[in-house]
Amino acid sequence: MAPPVREPPKTSLAVVAFTRVGAILVLLGLSLVTYAYKRALEPLYGSAATNQHLAKVVWASCILGSFAPSVPISRATLGLGLLLYALPHSSYWSAVYTSRMGDPVWGTVATHLIVLLPILSLGVAIVKALQEAPYRKDDPNAPQSAMTLPVCATAVNALQGLWPALPFIATIPESQIFLQLGTVCASLWAIEPFLPNIYPPPLKAPEPAPAPPTPSGKDKKRKKGESEKAAAPAPPPPAPNADRPKASSRLRIALLPLFPFLTSTILQPPTLPKPLLEPYQHPLAPLQILSSVQSSYSGVVVVGQIIGPQKGFGDMDHLRYLRAGHSLLGGVWTGPKAQYADPSMVLKDEAGESLGDSIYSAFVLQEVARLVVKKPGNVAPKNALMIGLGAGIAATSFMRHDLDTTIVEIDQAVYDAAHRFFGLPAPGPGRLFIEDARAWVHNRSTTMTQSSTTTAPVNNDDVTSPQLFDIVVHDCFSGGSVPSHLYTQEFWRELKNIVRPDGVVAVNFAGILESQSGKAIVHTLQNSFPRCRAFYDSLQPSHNYTAEFLNWVFFCTLSPEPVEFRRPVDADYLGSHLRRHVFNELPAREADVSTVLSDIPSEERERYLLRDTANPLGDWQQKEAVEHWKIMRGVLPDVYWETY
Repeated sequence: MAPPVREPPKTSLAVVAFTRVGAILVLLGLSLVTYAYKRALEPLYGSAATNQHLAKVVWASCILGSFAPSVPISRATLGLGLLLYALPHSSYWSAVYTSRMGDPVWGTVATHLIVLLPILSLGVAIVKALQEAPYRKDDPNAPQSAMTLPVCATAVNALQGLWPALPFIATIPESQIFLQLGTVCASLWAIEPFLPNIYPPPLKAPEPAPAPPTPSGKDKKRKKGESEKAAAPAPPPPAPNADRPKASSRLRIALLPLFPFLTSTILQPPTLPKPLLEPYQHPLAPLQILSSVQSSYSGVVVVGQIIGPQKGFGDMDHLRYLRAGHSLLGGVWTGPKAQYADPSMVLKDEAGESLGDSIYSAFVLQEVARLVVKKPGNVAPKNALMIGLGAGIAATSFMRHDLDTTIVEIDQAVYDAAHRFFGLPAPGPGRLFIEDARAWVHNRSTTMTQSSTTTAPVNNDDVTSPQLFDIVVHDCFSGGSVPSHLYTQEFWRELKNIVRPDGVVAVNFAGILESQSGKAIVHTLQNSFPRCRAFYDSLQPSHNYTAEFLNWVFFCTLSPEPVEFRRPVDADYLGSHLRRHVFNELPAREADVSTVLSDIPSEERERYLLRDTANPLGDWQQKEAVEHWKIMRGVLPDVYWETY
């Protein structure tokens, strides 16, 4: 008689719920690691190159983790913790050496494959193991690997947008995110022997059948051989976490106090502490870092100073630069190169050190807005609005000319650096706004519109009263691209509401005018303002300016009258040799930008008109951001970008 068949015990719903929650937490952790990893690479590669192929690598990692053989959860958790502990060093040094190849696209791909793919693959394998753990192999309710793949890839890519909205996560250094998550994984491995068992219990051996009647002698002989051939039933396999050695469990617990010690000592990242408490002198290069702070908008904001010549980089010495991510926001000459025609006009920083001219003439070119002839009466401008600050070159000049200057800058760290190290005066109460310019302009435009419907006149002497601006400098370029929401028709419409009818708007753009993004910006400006004139930043005239990567400044006005500039006088130069050169050579730098639109068919021009509802500017700038990265690497040696 055959023994009765025992049905396997049903899967515990509590265990299933527990493992599902664990899988969700792992996915959240993987998305947080990916978000922090992007931040860690941006100072060396910039955001455009970092993000270009990142989603593809995430998918490749999820494919590998989903279809790889099942892994023991305990050992995989320990392995994931060790990879996270190494991540501050592995991400930095991998990016350092791959960036020296000079290709930001394939350099980031190589870094993703070396650093991020093993972490995501192992994490996804843990998710798969957690989903399969409560079920037996022959259980039809067990999840399939093909189900794990799209869930994990979508979650890791989509949940990254969650973390910047959390102030604590947005401001904490990415290295601390890596190390703390590594400590969580290592601690879970240490206490794993004491956690509840999530695997199904082993099947019990079937009960023996009742003994048959005693056979006769012949039957005994005949069946003896058969009984000897019968194999004894195999013992049931032990549960995966049964009979854990107690000595090993105690050793794991004993390691718990070691994890915080490691994260605060030998596992600290190779980058500079943020904020930097004292200036750092590089041991191998003539480089001094005066300030390095974490920024939720720019990644890192660094003030560096080159105190001697650097082989292969010409006269790029004795200068101070302001860096945000992998982009230079400005710089000035220092030391023996801080020379002015009038020594009394030399600008000084917070510590009293003399500062010279700007290393970029584009910021001086923006100051030409002061020379625009205001009609009728040619009244001198009284106030200015800076949208985007950089090193504060133009803003400082406006203040020194007694213009009441309002600053709108999204990054507090950039303003602090400009004020401390580049001589920017404090703009006064009610003149500094650390926020996104789109929201600020919208609110100010709304206030002005409401004020125009009342009988109360606008009082420009009251800082609490809405005011119209004579000059607006719009300079938001950073990291090889511009914030696309600040270049749409709707933005320009609201900006015009806070500009005087005879005022001027100076718009900075760095890029190639013949590119799609260049055409879109030119076309949108020409459709938003009655008059615009364009000038490029170059010490020598260019014969192919529309095809070169150049800094451009567009001077646009609300008036239908042509934009005209008065002749500069000595007082306009503030003792600066560079200002004298730029102001007097202005006609030679003008360009007819209408030619860049001539090859666009009229039926396609609507595509190049930037609107809030149709704005491809960010996507179009990807290629230019790569070119900008290469330009930046040619301006300063690799070691200067690697020190932050």
